[in-house]
Amino acid sequence: MDTKIYKFLGKKILICSIVLVSCLNATSQNVVLTSGGSLVNNGNIILNGNFQNLNTTESTLGTGTFEFNGSSAQAISGLNDFGTLKINNAAGVTIASGNQKVATQLNLTNGTLTLNTNSLSLGSAATVGGTPSATSMVVATGTGQITKEFPASYTGSFTFPVGDKTITAEYSPVTLNFTAGTFAAGNYAGVSLVNTQYPDDPNSTNYIKRYWNVTSSGITAFTCTSYFNYTTADVVGTESLIKCVRMSPTPQVAYNAANTTLHQLSATVNSFGSFAGTMLTNSDHTLNLTLFFEGLYIGGYSMRPAWDENGPHFGPNVADQVILELHSASNFSNVVYTPGIPVNVSTSGELTAIIPGTFSGSYYVAVKNRNSIEIVSATPLAFSGPTVNYNFSVSGEAAYGSNQIMMADGVFAMYTGDCNLDGIVDGSDMSLVSNAADNMFSGYIPTDANGDSLVDGSDIAIVDNNSSGFISTNLP
Repeated sequence: MDTKIYKFLGKKILICSIVLVSCLNATSQNVVLTSGGSLVNNGNIILNGNFQNLNTTESTLGTGTFEFNGSSAQAISGLNDFGTLKINNAAGVTIASGNQKVATQLNLTNGTLTLNTNSLSLGSAATVGGTPSATSMVVATGTGQITKEFPASYTGSFTFPVGDKTITAEYSPVTLNFTAGTFAAGNYAGVSLVNTQYPDDPNSTNYIKRYWNVTSSGITAFTCTSYFNYTTADVVGTESLIKCVRMSPTPQVAYNAANTTLHQLSATVNSFGSFAGTMLTNSDHTLNLTLFFEGLYIGGYSMRPAWDENGPHFGPNVADQVILELHSASNFSNVVYTPGIPVNVSTSGELTAIIPGTFSGSYYVAVKNRNSIEIVSATPLAFSGPTVNYNFSVSGEAAYGSNQIMMADGVFAMYTGDCNLDGIVDGSDMSLVSNAADNMFSGYIPTDANGDSLVDGSDIAIVDNNSSGFISTNLP
């Protein structure tokens, strides 16, 4: 194939064959798309120099492949929307300016792609090709991030092929496995990382010298198990004592212990933030609660999952979510700790939360739900050991003031029907449910008392019964 040199000067060029862009000297090696120019590549362009787009608006460059295959470092500038972007240069490629988009595939064959302050956006159909590793990855250690858009009603996993070259090249990918969620048009999740201990981590003995920033937009009501891979060189102290911790937004939330075989942190979350590996204290507590929701209970120590229009809102094994609070034993109005994010309750009535070891006294445990009457442990629970277990379902008295309903099989559950969360089931809740039923509202909404995603007579019956009983909160 003949060697050809192209400099795009305001003309629209349709490329349907394989084109090699080579360099003759230091002044002619770069490809420039001048202001007002356009380029449609439906084949393959192989570049040995830089690519510079001088247009001030984003340029869609066709469905073909742009392969960066130089022998020295290359750069991309401007606002570009590639079909396939292929990195095949051991010396690496840098995004010098402008955010980049990829519609079909990011192919990491050889060499790194450094983002700096710019972002790389992968479309909803885009995949990652090649064999990502420490020598073939996205370096996302600046203010820019790599983002991925997901299709509507998405479930599945995607791995962000990120790492750093701070001292030596280290590959530390992030995998997001969504099991539930609502994905609006133009949604994305994004990842960047820093190769150092998290700045606000108080631990000085056992931690990971790396943290990851995960952001999202247009993704709501989701459940996502997130995996963060690190290298053995990142480990300071004893790896088995380290847990995955969401450091921000505060309060800090501890999740699973580090997988010392895979050198991996993991957390199942409903919101993102900055994640690190550390041992906040030597004595974090695992709080295990058992509880049920009246409207979702189907008997036999089991609940149906709350539905939206597309099926189980949080996945098939999650009934609903609650907010947990630890209250002072001497002054209930003082909330001493809350995880800050909703906690999943399984269809078998079980939930688990990690409580930082700094809370080592006795506390009332309060449980709040989107349309249920709040319950509180009958007495303060002692957080003196590694595990705290409490079962609200064994008796009415397990909740302060015996404030639960006994189901047909003798199991106790949280009263359903406080749709406006004012602490009482009354006429205002009945009005909300009746109005929603008249208008045939559906979805994961507070007026759907039995969680089948439809507001109808069955929901009215639950709320009406508890309204007639003057059911309200009973707090210490």
